[in-house]
Amino acid sequence: MKNKRDILNEAKNADCVFISVMGPHAQESEKEIFDRKVLDIDKSGVSFWVSRINQKFIEECNDKLKGEAGYLILVESSNGGKSAADTKGSKAATNYSKDKMNWIKIDPKISPVTGNLGKNGATAYYYDGIEMCQEQIDLDYYSEEGKTGAIKFMLGKSNVFANKNKTKQTGGMKSSIRKIVAVLRLKAPYVVWVK
Repeated sequence: MKNKRDILNEAKNADCVFISVMGPHAQESEKEIFDRKVLDIDKSGVSFWVSRINQKFIEECNDKLKGEAGYLILVESSNGGKSAADTKGSKAATNYSKDKMNWIKIDPKISPVTGNLGKNGATAYYYDGIEMCQEQIDLDYYSEEGKTGAIKFMLGKSNVFANKNKTKQTGGMKSSIRKIVAVLRLKAPYVVWVK
C-alpha cells in the first residue's frame, strides 16, 4: 500500500474526485471514526464509508475512472456540522455488492459498517487508504460532473462527483472555503451497496 501521506496530494492532482460534507456519525468523534477505519484497512485492506450516493454518480465515476484510483474528499460543513442530523443507525451491514445482485460477505475483521441503512440497504464508498487532514479547500475550483459553475451543497445533497477546474467558478456557495477532514483513496468499484 502506498504511503498514506500521498493520498491528499494525489486527490489534489486528480482531474475528478468525490466531495462529501461530513456530519456527525453515530455519536462517535472524528478521531474515533478514523482510528477505527485505519484499523479496518490494516486488518482487511479495505473499509466502507456509508453515505447517500446518487445512482448517477456511481455510473459516472465508473465510466470516468475505469479502474484507476478514485478519491473522496470529506469536508466540514459550513457551520462545522452543527446542522447535520446525527446518524443514528446502529444496524450493521453484513454484505456488500457492486451490482445489487451478487453479494459478498463483509470481512468480519472490519468494524461494524453502520449508518442509515434503511430496509433496502444503503450505498457506501469502498476504499483502501485514508489520510486525516487539517488543510482547506476552495470548492469554487470544482464543478459537478456534467454541469458548469461551482459545486453547491444543500440539504439532502451532500455528495458530488466533481471535476477540478483551473479557474475559480461562479455560482457556488457563500462559504466555499472548507476544512478537509480526511481524504479516502477509493478502490474499484468505488461505490457499493451494503445491507
